Amino acid sequence: MVADIPAGFDQWEWSKMPLSQHAEATGYFLKNPETPDWEVVKDFYSYCPAPHRNFWICPIGSDNWTFFKGDNGSWILSKIILPYMERPKLEGPFHAISKTDRDGKEVWVYLSTFQFDDIKKVLKFTYSQKIESFQSVEKQHDVWIFKEDMGRLMFSEQGEYVILVHIL
Repeated sequence: MVADIPAGFDQWEWSKMPLSQHAEATGYFLKNPETPDWEVVKDFYSYCPAPHRNFWICPIGSDNWTFFKGDNGSWILSKIILPYMERPKLEGPFHAISKTDRDGKEVWVYLSTFQFDDIKKVLKFTYSQKIESFQSVEKQHDVWIFKEDMGRLMFSEQGEYVILVHIL
């Protein structure tokens, strides 16, 4: 048993090894059972959908965790280590998975396990005073234009997940 893995996963047998040259990027490779029991995972983390194409992501405590099937067929559990220390510009039921600077603008990418309409409802409630207008590209109101210096937010439904792109 490995002490620093999340509850539910601790009942399985793991081997621990670094995923990269960064000391904080550690992977836990599932040894026994060979394939995960998704019912156990679902019992502990029902708020995160079952994996889509052998990939799962979930906020657990103050960290975001991913559980995925590697190229060699082994299952790997790991914290998502982001390359920045800055707080995300938006708060809500999603995970910041990337931040880049492009053409003088900040581009934040978030991933949510909420359904498309539900994530929009939550964010509309939270940011209603800061929304200037809505646009529709693929789905109704899938692009939001904010007031002042808050930029725009785009929503994209991708299987069980919603990807949000916030450009400032």
